[in-house]
Amino acid sequence: MSGKLTKARAWCNNEVAYIAWAADGPIDGCLGFMITRELLDANGNATDSRILPTWVAFKGQSNPDWEEQDMSVWPAQKFNWRDLTLRRSRNTLGVRPENLSVRYKIEPVGLKVGGAKPVPASPTAQPGKYKGKPVPLYYCGAAIRTNTIRVTREFGEITAAFNNGILSTQNLRKQLKTKKGEVPSAAIVKKRINTPNDALRAFLAGDVLPCLRELFALAEQKNGRIHAALYELSDPELIQLLKDNAARLDLILCTAGGDSKKRVWDTTNAEVRKALHPLLGKRMKDRMFNNSAHIGHNKFAVLVVAGKAEAVWTGSTNWTPTGLCGQTNNTVVVRNAQVANDYLQYWQRLWDDNLPVPKPISAPNNTDQGIALRKANQTVASARLDGGKTALDAWFSPNTDKTGSSKTRTVPLDLKEVYELMKKAKGAILFLVFNPGRTAPDGEDVNTVVSAAINFGRHDPNLLVMGAISDPTAVPGYEPPLKAPKGTPKPKKGPSVPQAAIFTPAGLPKVLMIRAAALKDVIGDFQKELLKVGTAIIHDKVVVIDPLSPDCAVITGSHNLGFKASYANDENMLIVQGNQALAQAYAVHVMDVYEHYRFRASQEQQLRDAMLKNGGKPPKQPQKPPSGGFLDTDPGWQKPYFDGTKGQDTAYFVK
Repeated sequence: MSGKLTKARAWCNNEVAYIAWAADGPIDGCLGFMITRELLDANGNATDSRILPTWVAFKGQSNPDWEEQDMSVWPAQKFNWRDLTLRRSRNTLGVRPENLSVRYKIEPVGLKVGGAKPVPASPTAQPGKYKGKPVPLYYCGAAIRTNTIRVTREFGEITAAFNNGILSTQNLRKQLKTKKGEVPSAAIVKKRINTPNDALRAFLAGDVLPCLRELFALAEQKNGRIHAALYELSDPELIQLLKDNAARLDLILCTAGGDSKKRVWDTTNAEVRKALHPLLGKRMKDRMFNNSAHIGHNKFAVLVVAGKAEAVWTGSTNWTPTGLCGQTNNTVVVRNAQVANDYLQYWQRLWDDNLPVPKPISAPNNTDQGIALRKANQTVASARLDGGKTALDAWFSPNTDKTGSSKTRTVPLDLKEVYELMKKAKGAILFLVFNPGRTAPDGEDVNTVVSAAINFGRHDPNLLVMGAISDPTAVPGYEPPLKAPKGTPKPKKGPSVPQAAIFTPAGLPKVLMIRAAALKDVIGDFQKELLKVGTAIIHDKVVVIDPLSPDCAVITGSHNLGFKASYANDENMLIVQGNQALAQAYAVHVMDVYEHYRFRASQEQQLRDAMLKNGGKPPKQPQKPPSGGFLDTDPGWQKPYFDGTKGQDTAYFVK
């Protein structure tokens, strides 16, 4: 007996939607699912519809120029999907407005079974734009629709926005008109993301940049002031924004960048520091950590009107072109007077924590934060938002008596609260991290949220633990590359064995961790990709706990979610509980980033395994890598979703 679709759900944030569905068994003849986005009016009636675009062809076909088709040609061969074009077209880079009401229709399609009706030609498909014989598709069962979702960045008194800063995409290749076989030019990407009003810059920055502009526009409108504490500041548009608002700006600018060989610090901020000092005078303070033990890692700005704090802008986004456009990031604006005032008081504590300024200002120093600042930061700032429905705790760093050492085991106060919330998780812990610190392969070292997540997944095998990591050294089981013994000749240059890209502990199929990666070789129709234009790839510092439950929690901010951030850095962390819409928006962001890098991490891991098996040498590549699609032409692709091999994430979201 053929299976049928039983349920479907959808969630979104300000950029993308995540859709998951379930069937009660394999569907006869099914080669995938055709998903249609339906825009709804105020009465819930569909006013417009669009079959979602796709780019990956069937086996035996080829899409060498990465031309867009839709799911009437190439269906979704899985039980979840990301609608990446919910707001922004991948072809034109055009933007739809926010506050759309949307739902999705999901239809199984595939081989002709019995009297199945053919899928009609779609106006958004492009016949002849791919190579190979078409695969005729027929309806394989009844359609099912998701719940209605609203595309927004407003969640009560909190605004949350996410950028589109993933560079390892075939779409970026197409936008840059990259030649086949070549990697997209990092130099061209840097130039374009440094150029205000560039279409690619606007696309990659998403709503993060407008959120910043709006804060300053509000300050001008209300004749208010902005109190900012910044780490990296090099984006030309944001620098100009600060210059234009110099009369209403109070700024703490920390050390950023350095050359350890030349013993020169603040290479990132040196130029803008010189430019802003004459404009701000005594309303600007240099907070200099010209050493490797500390960083002034904050990136927040407080709006103050008539002497009272009204709102605060924070998150993971550095005020740089790469922060806005070249890595994944999020931003949060809290429009609550109590929370804003807590940040303003922290800003004042930073201002009052007088650090010696080295002479010259680029010279090394051994500066450490003062004990008064550390003691004051040991008290959490708690508030209730949205009429008491949302609980918010703000933690500020450093919040320990001393800087500590690499062997420090005492859990700092902010991470203690995070770990307690993770311990209470009933359904899922989702995360995105840059580099919280080294993680032991067995998860016993609790110095990072990655280690803690592994432990909680081990204690509760039913708990879904999913996350994506940017830095290879933070992946569990990381092993530093072996160095040649002294006196031996250096090995000839060649491809190095990639670091581990996938971590799933034995016996814990619901603990799924991957590392950000890009395609280094031609794989089917996929061409080589650009991984990054700076240090970070995933720069978010996010944990989402039980997003489908009223007891949900979101942890975000500048804090890298490891001990060093609490012990040694200037940081801020928000812990938001009970705001389900916000938690689901962050969960969509996590799933978006995770799903993107999952395929690429798999390719990286396969290369690693092959090279290790081959004594460190890369496997032989065919002279002409075959092009072609990946979609199966057999309904057997469904089997792993019903035998437990795949779909652990889908099962959580659609339950």
